[in-house]
Amino acid sequence: MKNTDLEEQIVCLVDYGIIHAKRDMIRILRDLDRVEYVDLIDNITAAKGEGYVVEVYANSYDSTLIFNQRLHINVNGFDFLKISSVPAKVIDLISGHRVVRLKPLLSLHNTNQSAIEEEIDEQRLAIASQMACDNEVDIDYPAD
Repeated sequence: MKNTDLEEQIVCLVDYGIIHAKRDMIRILRDLDRVEYVDLIDNITAAKGEGYVVEVYANSYDSTLIFNQRLHINVNGFDFLKISSVPAKVIDLISGHRVVRLKPLLSLHNTNQSAIEEEIDEQRLAIASQMACDNEVDIDYPAD
């Protein structure tokens, strides 16, 4: 196989690996629903809890927010994402000395899927309502 063939090969990750592409990071994170999170700074726990991933995006002006059992994740705030399955499924969002570790808590195979979807829809409606209110307020973001 030529060297150029290896360079153009599309990556395939199964149950573990490191992801640098923002689009792939978004695809992994958007599949999450309810998670346990741990915010580690220099391997020291700064915060932990449980919540729902309600929004995943990539832009240069919105923060990643974890508050009130809701996670709004901006992948542009992280250098890369690491997935692993042993001993349990874990996603690490890594940025310098900070790691936001997410552990999925829901398995659609073991729970009532319609109840989960209703809860997620309620969370997303609440966020959409809040964003509508935010749009009515003049917020000046710094130019990119």
